[in-house]
This record gives sequence, structure tokens and C-alpha cells, in this order.
Amino acid sequence: MIMKRVMTCLLFLVCVLMIVTYSVSAAAEQEEVIKIGAIYPLSGSVASLGINCQRGAMFAVDEINSKGGILGKKLVIEYGDSTGDPKIGMSEAERLITQKDVCALLGCYQSAVTVVVAQVAQKYKVPMITAISTADTITSKGYNYFFRLSPTNMMYLRDMVQIIVDYNQKYGTNMTRAAVMAENTLNGQESAKWAKYWGEQMGLEMIDEIMYSHNAADLTSEVLTLKSQDPDIVFIDPYISDAILLVKTMHEQQFKPKIIVSKASGVIDPDFLPAVGEQGYGISTCVEWSEDFGKGIEISDAFEERFGVAMNGHSAEVYTALWVLKTAIEMAGEPDTEKIQSSLDNLKIDKEFPDGPIIILPYDTIEFNNIEMGGAMHTNQNTYARVSIAQILEGKYKTIWPFDVAITEMQIPVWE
Repeated sequence: MIMKRVMTCLLFLVCVLMIVTYSVSAAAEQEEVIKIGAIYPLSGSVASLGINCQRGAMFAVDEINSKGGILGKKLVIEYGDSTGDPKIGMSEAERLITQKDVCALLGCYQSAVTVVVAQVAQKYKVPMITAISTADTITSKGYNYFFRLSPTNMMYLRDMVQIIVDYNQKYGTNMTRAAVMAENTLNGQESAKWAKYWGEQMGLEMIDEIMYSHNAADLTSEVLTLKSQDPDIVFIDPYISDAILLVKTMHEQQFKPKIIVSKASGVIDPDFLPAVGEQGYGISTCVEWSEDFGKGIEISDAFEERFGVAMNGHSAEVYTALWVLKTAIEMAGEPDTEKIQSSLDNLKIDKEFPDGPIIILPYDTIEFNNIEMGGAMHTNQNTYARVSIAQILEGKYKTIWPFDVAITEMQIPVWE
């Protein structure tokens, strides 16, 4: 009887020891890891874009951890798959914050998803950076926990119109009849709005505005409408599937405007040129990063060696955004959400990150400021953000604007 009691006590002590050991081990593991959440469309119609963003994050994580992590702790990314759906993006944000205990969020891709995820971040007071989403309205809501690295739609369309004005002035041409074609979503509506605004401000004649449904099954009627208007310039803002369909439909209907300028969306997707081939040659597009800048070549080479695809603007921006978060967390001294938010408020990075890479984007300073744009106040916008414009020539994206950094001249017309 005594022996049975002794064995029971020993068994109880062993169980207690195991529980304590597991708890200590789990606590130690928790202390050694800093978690950041990243929400992108990793499945669905724009998954190729989301996966490309994920590659930028993965590459940055490897670099950061190879240098000792953040505050001596390993950086871990907890991913959420929005599938391109705002409701799913919102639920993924809730999950990452409440279940995965992330100290910051990164994402998303489509502005319609980002705008609702930003609400969740603000609700829980978790700092969030978007590296890519461009809809102006996201930074006009007064959210002090949301920060944007990329330019806004207003900035993109300003520069897309400016290249036409600069070309006309430089070469004595008179291409002024312009149209815009974009999907009927938050992002597309803003692109159309700013194309018209800047076009009229800079002396273009905006003759048509064509809006279509996301993931369109057919764009023949829209292309024929544009063709009947005979614009010199067409500004477009399609995601990948629509970009492919649009270009193929233009060729089928023999619609040949002199210039096509795209926002940095589907036309720079890694799947675009393989899908359209030479039909894509001649199209111009905004780019947030290019080897032509002469910055970050070693980084892009290593990226391509690892993933088998070239680094582009989206992967470069996500890569940069993670280094921004690393810097902010180290400024905070701990992965505390309120302290990280304060660090982002006061952060200014010139040319290179502390113990990290140079800023590989087409500007040398990152700082989040409150600025007025289009009559609205915008909070936490990276006011140094800018883009360049490249043209697809012989299967390569070659910088053509601004003219002082261009490696070649813009070729007109787009298609002979």
C-alpha cells in the first residue's frame, strides 16, 4: 500500500516536472521569436501577385535573421491568405492579431482589402505598413496605426500623365487625346479620377473613361468603344488576368493607340510577359524598382537565384517594408505595439538601414508624414515615395522616364 502511494506521488511529480519544463520551454521559445503578420492573396485570381510579395518578405526575413534577427530574436512571419476578398482579409487580420500575437502587420495587395484590414489594425492598435496599396482613401481616414510606404494613386497618375507632357515638350509632338481604362473597384475608380484630373490640369483632352468588372470574362465591347474614340494615349490599371485579356483583345481588334501607360499592377506581374509574349512589347508601365536604377543589383541577383524569377517593384517594396519594421522595432526596444507605432511616427531613414541594406527603391529617404493631397489630409504617408516608368522593349522593362535616369528613349507607337 505504501509502495503504491510512493509510485503515485512519483508519477505526480514527473507530470508536474513535464508541465513545468514544457511551460518554461514554450516561454523561452516565445521570448526568442518576434512575430509579424503578413496578409496577401496567396490563392485566387491574383495569387501570382501575392506570392511575389511573399517572396520579398521571405527574402528580407532570411537577411534579417542572418544578421541576428531583431533585438537578438528570430523574426518569424505569420502569413494570412486574403484570397483577394476583403472579408477574408479582415478575418485573417483578426486571427493574426488575436491568435498569433503579431506585433505588426504588413499588407495587403489590393486596396479594397487593405482598407478593411487597416480598420482592424486601428481597432487593436497594431501598427500596419502597406508596401503596395495605392488607393488615396486609405490614408485619409486619420488612422494613426496605419503607414504607407508606396506612392498613392494621385502620385502614380500624376507621373503617368507627366511623361506624356514631357515627351510632347521634348520632341515637339502633339499627342493630347487620352482615355483611361480601369476596373470598377476602389482602386480603379481612383485611378480613373486622377487620370482625368491630371490630364485636364496638364492640357490633355480626356475623351473617354471605360470601367469594367474585376476578372472580366470578355473585354471586346470595351476595347471596341475605345477604338472608336481613337485616343493617342490610353492609361490602364488592370490586375494580372485583366491585363492579359486586355492586351490580347487589343491585338484581336487591331486597336493600336500610340502610347499605353499602365500603373504598376498586372503589367509588371511575373506572369504577364510569359502569357502575352511579344504582344506586350511596347507597353509602358510604372515601376517602383528596376535594375536600371543601379541600386540593389546584388540583392536582386540573389533574389533571382533563390526564387528563379526577377525581383520587381512589388517584391522590392515588401522587402523594404520589412526592413522598415525591423528598424522601428529596434527603435522601440521591444515588440510592443504602441512603442512600434511611436517609432514609425518618428522614423527617418536616409540612404541605408542601420546594419542593413541601402534603400533600393527610386528614392533615398523614408519618412512618414501628414500631408494634404487633393483637398484631403493624409496621415503617415511616405512623402518621398516616387515611381519611374519603363517600357517593355525586346522582352525587358527598360527605364524611359524621368529622362534624367532613362537608359533608352520611349518608342512610339506602341505597336506597328
